[in-house]
Amino acid sequence: MAATAADNIIRFPDGARGSVADYDRAQVLSASRDTMAQRLREALRVLLTRLQEELLAQGDIADEREERSFYYGGRELLATSALRLEGIFAARWLGLFDQVIRGAIAPKRPGGEHADDLALVDFGEMDEDIAVKAIAATLGDACEEGLYAANRRLTYLAGLADDVLRVEEIVAHSLRAAFSDAGFPTPLRAELLRKTQAHAATVFEPAVHDLNTFLVGRGIVPNLRRSFAQAPVAKTQRDGTGKDGAVADSTDVFALLQRLVAAQPMPLAGASAGANQASPQFPSGTDSSVLAAGAAATMAIAMEKVMASLDVLQRTPLPQPTVAGPISANVLREFRASDTGQNLGYLDAVTVDIVATLFDFIFDDPAIGDPIKAVVARLQIPVLKVAMLDKGFFSSKAHPARRLLDCISRAAVRCGPQVDHQDPLYARIAEVVDRLQTEFAQDTQLFDVLNIELENFLAHQEEQADARAAQAAPLVEAQEHKELAAMAAEQSLAGWLAMPLPAVITDLLNVEWRALLVRSYLVNDRESWSEAINTVSELVASVQPHTEIGGRKLLAAHLPALVNKIHDYLNSLSVPEDRRLALIDALFSLHAAVLRGTTPVLTTVWPAAPTSGQPAVAEMTSEHFETGDTQLDSISLAEGTAPAFIESGDEARESVGALQRGDWVEFIEAETALRYRLSWISPQRGILLFTNPHSPRALSIAPAALVLRVERGDARVVPVEPIFDRAVSRALETLKVV
Repeated sequence: MAATAADNIIRFPDGARGSVADYDRAQVLSASRDTMAQRLREALRVLLTRLQEELLAQGDIADEREERSFYYGGRELLATSALRLEGIFAARWLGLFDQVIRGAIAPKRPGGEHADDLALVDFGEMDEDIAVKAIAATLGDACEEGLYAANRRLTYLAGLADDVLRVEEIVAHSLRAAFSDAGFPTPLRAELLRKTQAHAATVFEPAVHDLNTFLVGRGIVPNLRRSFAQAPVAKTQRDGTGKDGAVADSTDVFALLQRLVAAQPMPLAGASAGANQASPQFPSGTDSSVLAAGAAATMAIAMEKVMASLDVLQRTPLPQPTVAGPISANVLREFRASDTGQNLGYLDAVTVDIVATLFDFIFDDPAIGDPIKAVVARLQIPVLKVAMLDKGFFSSKAHPARRLLDCISRAAVRCGPQVDHQDPLYARIAEVVDRLQTEFAQDTQLFDVLNIELENFLAHQEEQADARAAQAAPLVEAQEHKELAAMAAEQSLAGWLAMPLPAVITDLLNVEWRALLVRSYLVNDRESWSEAINTVSELVASVQPHTEIGGRKLLAAHLPALVNKIHDYLNSLSVPEDRRLALIDALFSLHAAVLRGTTPVLTTVWPAAPTSGQPAVAEMTSEHFETGDTQLDSISLAEGTAPAFIESGDEARESVGALQRGDWVEFIEAETALRYRLSWISPQRGILLFTNPHSPRALSIAPAALVLRVERGDARVVPVEPIFDRAVSRALETLKVV
């Protein structure tokens, strides 16, 4: 293996740059640019939806009128400019990318401006500059390895120096230019760019991933990776804790795990054996360089023997995993107790114990189904070999083996606890593990190859789920439109229904007039809506007491027209004859009494309005729809029932509120656990649409209803943390109490 330069920059071998013909490079570079432009358009579509939601939420809580106008107006401008922004953003990406390739501009570097220049900069533009740099920095940190690979591959194609092209900076500047070209005012641009920083990683990371996949698929430096033994940096993560509760540096993960196995009651036999091994004897006076060379040769021979022993174990046929069968034993413990394991050097012995401990945590993880545990158990020897060859495996999530384990984890999330051998995804995971078990020696390139293949398989499944969501989404939107119509009618009638009105008027507003307003809302008939509202106002005024004769005479003149309008509305709603007659008779009695200035005497005994009491126990209701080959079950809280979060604390509400597109939720139905992917979130009311690539059934569920199901144990959010990362986290949590 070639040594890494002191500056930690990977330099391509001389022959690598000539591996692709110049004319092919230009074609691949152009295709890469265009592919990224399309992925960025898709990413912007997601980003704009999130920004609209945030602007709406801030407008709702704003106290000042101008502030509300700013947020509401900004949301409206985003909504009406969405398609145009996508086109401008893609065009700006293409233009800036070409300029960088041609050397027309260079990426900006922090500290490159002179202090005197600040006096010439508008404060609004300065805010935008800061926000753009923050977006690029956030994206660069979150997608560090992916961007490193993409930037190096693109500069290789363009024949540029390694630090000339930075995708994250071009993306950030393109976004700013798009908002500017679309005519967004400076304060709104700055606000949108600031908000984008929080979403930059999740929104643009898939585009970076697809760009790398595209380039690797065309053979552009497919094995590019950094040295995994990186120098300690100031970044922190949740893998361990330091002094005063501070999070430990990720590069200390191996050291922390050493402390864990050292704190365990089991004796580290290999450590003592390794420490007591006799050192090779050399004649006195031997040159130190000869001694070092001899020691290195001895260690290399010992490692070869260990690897040969592990190769035998790796290729030893293991019992095929069964869906209901027991989990395979931890074979690493058996290896550790063998003669070879007892004679390992200290670091190798500790490495075996660490990996064995992590697999113990995996086997004990209740979030992983037994069939998946049985498959993952067959990865013990390949993972141990990787860890013994490169201790950076524990701390670097960019390591090829870690990336494949993460990919297997994402695949396992979709399988569920009751997966069988016929499941295509389960079969693909088993195939990946089989190839590792039979083909892996010491070259981690196989992990890269298998990772790309599995990623492509998962991407195809997501496309199937998205296609199912595209069929079901119009049904969800139609149902949601009805709910919005009911909410609009409720808000419009709320003021009158809060007044002390005769029971017949309250009933008429609650039933017929509510239906009338809903109908007008659904067909977007603003004129009919306004006429219905005006008629309610006249009706309520007509049953108020009139003490003056002049007022009663004016009412008498207007009553015929009012009664005729009410007749027409009731007819248009096809109200049953007996109901219509009862309403008209009751209204006649009310109006007659008002005109006489006396208390009304109803000719029909009207049922009393229901008294308000404790809210009904929270219950759910569902409706079934079908479109094409997609079946949709729409689930919501039954009307008039209690809110979903009254039964327990905020944990369920927070877990549901944190859901994002691509997350998986397990629904328990008739004692069967079914997992569905969150494929779409309604921008209007946040209705969640779940699909599964292997099922024609889709689920749409209101957030409050999902909270209720989580609280009652009928649903659970499937953990998204990768299997191996979760084992490391649990191991380090154990370390805190050891």
